[in-house]
Amino acid sequence: MKGGSEIVTGVMALDTPGHTPGHMSVLVASGGVTMLVTGDALANIHFAFDHPDWQMIWDHDRELGVKTRKSLLDRATHDRLLVTGYHYPFPGVGHVVKEGDGFRWLPAEWVWDRET
Repeated sequence: MKGGSEIVTGVMALDTPGHTPGHMSVLVASGGVTMLVTGDALANIHFAFDHPDWQMIWDHDRELGVKTRKSLLDRATHDRLLVTGYHYPFPGVGHVVKEGDGFRWLPAEWVWDRET
């Protein structure tokens, strides 16, 4: 599979190298909403969001990891994407906003409705 490939209707693969060789993220579009599934490209929201220019020790290619993080965060902000990934705090889904030299995670509002 190559980045930019549509896997099935509404699901697109994105090359997001740096964390591991061949790492990919996914864009899922449905009902007028697009969600970015980051995988481990944005593994630690505190470092990745607050300091996207910091090189992470766990990234296979640290410079490429920085470039990928900045690109994903810029895209999420610009395109107002819903975002999810691994290791995110509850509810694990939210949005990204630009804040100073970094970004801020805004968790989605979650409401439990016992009737549905």
